[in-house]
Amino acid sequence: MQKIDRRTFLEKSQFVLAGSAALGAVVPPVAKAASTKASPLKKVYRAAAIGSTGHGGFGHQMDRALLGIPGVELVAVADDNRAGLEAAAKRTGVTRLYSDYKKMLAEEKIDLVSIGPRHAQRHEELVVTCADQGKHIYCEKPLAMDLASTDRMIEACDSSDVKLAVAVSIRASPAIAKAVKMFNQGRIGKLLRMRANGKDDDRGGGEDLMVLGYHLLDLMCLFAGNPQWVFAHILEGDQEVTQTGGHPASEPIGSVAGDCLAAMYGFPNQVHGYIDSHRGLQGGRDRFCLEIYGSKGIIVVRSGSDVMWFEGPVFNPAQ
Repeated sequence: MQKIDRRTFLEKSQFVLAGSAALGAVVPPVAKAASTKASPLKKVYRAAAIGSTGHGGFGHQMDRALLGIPGVELVAVADDNRAGLEAAAKRTGVTRLYSDYKKMLAEEKIDLVSIGPRHAQRHEELVVTCADQGKHIYCEKPLAMDLASTDRMIEACDSSDVKLAVAVSIRASPAIAKAVKMFNQGRIGKLLRMRANGKDDDRGGGEDLMVLGYHLLDLMCLFAGNPQWVFAHILEGDQEVTQTGGHPASEPIGSVAGDCLAAMYGFPNQVHGYIDSHRGLQGGRDRFCLEIYGSKGIIVVRSGSDVMWFEGPVFNPAQ
């Protein structure tokens, strides 16, 4: 078996560490964070959204990501495509519209920016420009095309004391809130391991990890903390992927590799996490899941919406 170091694995699989490092510090495990109360905002933060219709648009409704948040007011939207800009205006109700995002940043007093293009080619340009002007950033995933770009973005944010978060919003879903409540009630006892699976569709393998792995690893971090190590095995057919085995993804998110991938993460307190993905299994939402195993029970979250609890340390269909 070919041995590769952590950075090479991340680079070849294109899992750009955004699930942990790019978020700054991932929220501590929920069992430790349950009693922590968020401090009220001390002012109203002015927010803006940046998109590029035709080059990723506003992926996953990122133009509306900062709408309706107490203490945050969305005041402006930028899109270099006129039709896309007008459509975003209708969705958000915002009237201050710009075709040039740099002009928007110069003319509007902005505290927070949602960077929306689904395609990652321009993320570094947008993140660095906003960071240099002291704007805190919520960026669509994937954060970057490669690790070098990620490093430059994080450095720019650190230099300007700017916070950077990646849009892994499943953490805030009602299903995950229910799973967190069960976890904190001790329904599964001591956390032992977690298993996660992508959709196993045409993006299966490296691309599935790039697209959905963000969510899966972020959820693992929510329950277990930051991973301390990672190992993966990547195959293309029956052949192990080499450093020259990458290819463009189905959309502009960077290079990916492999049609079969298995990754293992080591968390504190002897907790392990597993993610695997296979391409072309006619997969869908039902395959997208996280299973959380404890000493007394199991919590399963499927499709980001269905939550099940099984009593006992192993799955028993007869129960």
